[in-house]
Amino acid sequence: MAASTATTIVCIACYAYFFVLFVLYVGWLLPGLTTVVPRGIAPYVSSIEDSPVNSDALTAFATNTFLISLFALPHSFFARDFVKEAIGLGDEWYRPLYILLTTATLQAHMHFWQSFDASPIWDAQGTSVEPLIAGFFLFGFLFLLSATFALDHFNLFGLSQGIGLDINKALGLNGAENGSGMVVRLHYSIVAHPIMTGFLVICWSTPVMSASRLLYAVLMTSYIVFAVKMLEEPDLERKIGSPYTEYLATVPSFCPFAPPSSRRRGAKLTKSKADRVVKPESFQKHQEFSLSDVASMIYTVSKEVIQS
Repeated sequence: MAASTATTIVCIACYAYFFVLFVLYVGWLLPGLTTVVPRGIAPYVSSIEDSPVNSDALTAFATNTFLISLFALPHSFFARDFVKEAIGLGDEWYRPLYILLTTATLQAHMHFWQSFDASPIWDAQGTSVEPLIAGFFLFGFLFLLSATFALDHFNLFGLSQGIGLDINKALGLNGAENGSGMVVRLHYSIVAHPIMTGFLVICWSTPVMSASRLLYAVLMTSYIVFAVKMLEEPDLERKIGSPYTEYLATVPSFCPFAPPSSRRRGAKLTKSKADRVVKPESFQKHQEFSLSDVASMIYTVSKEVIQS
C-alpha cells in the first residue's frame, strides 16, 4: 500500500466523519431519542419524524426519492471495479474518499428529508410492544456493527488502506477463512449479507411508522435488495467463482430463517442424485442455529475487539 502522512490523515478524518454521522443516523431512525439524550447533544440530534412537513405529498415523495437516489447511485456506481480502474486512484485514496462521498450523501438525505403525512400508520409508543420493537432495533444495530468486524471493519472503512497497515491482521481479527478469500465465519455462516440484514432490521423496527417513514423503509429495502442481487453477488461470483456460488446455494441472503437462493440452488442441482451439491463442512455445522447463537456471535466479536 502506497500510504503516506496525507492518506493517513484523510482516512482517519473520513472515518471520524462517518462514525459521528452514523451514530446520528441511528438516532434519526429512532423516534423519541431527542427526548432522552443529554441536553448538550440534543440540538445536534434529529429524528426522521421531526423532518419538515410538506403539504404537497407528491413533491415530498419526489424529493425523498431523489435523496435516496443521491445516496444509492454513487454508493453502488463507485463500488464497481471498472469504475475504480477508470478513475485510477490507489486504494489508499479511493476507499477513504468513497467513505467520504457515502457519508456526505447519507447526511444530505437526513437533512433534506420531507415528511408529508403526520398521522401514523401505527404508533406503539407507550404500549407493551414498544420495548420489543426497541429490542429489535438494538439487535439490528449491534448485528450490523459486529458484522463489519466479522468481515474486516478497518478495510471496509478505508483505515487499513489509508494507513498502509492491515489492521485486522495486526489485531488477530482475520476475516478470510478459506483459500478463495471468502469470509464464512460468525454472521456470514448464517446470512450472506449480515450488514444489510442489520440495516433492514433498523429500517423497519420503529414504534412509530408514518407514511414518510414507511416510504424510507420501502425505498432503502428496494435499493438494498437490488444492489445485492443485481450488482454485488454477480460481481463476487465473477471474482471468486464456484466457491461463492456454492456458498450462496447454502446460506440465505438476508433472513436466517429463509431458504437460500432458489436460482443458485437450481443451478447447482442436476438430474443425477450423485451430482447434487454437497454442503462444505464449515457450512453444515452452522446449518441449524437459534437467536441465542446470533447473540453469542455478536458477543464474541465484541469481546475480540475489546481485548485487542
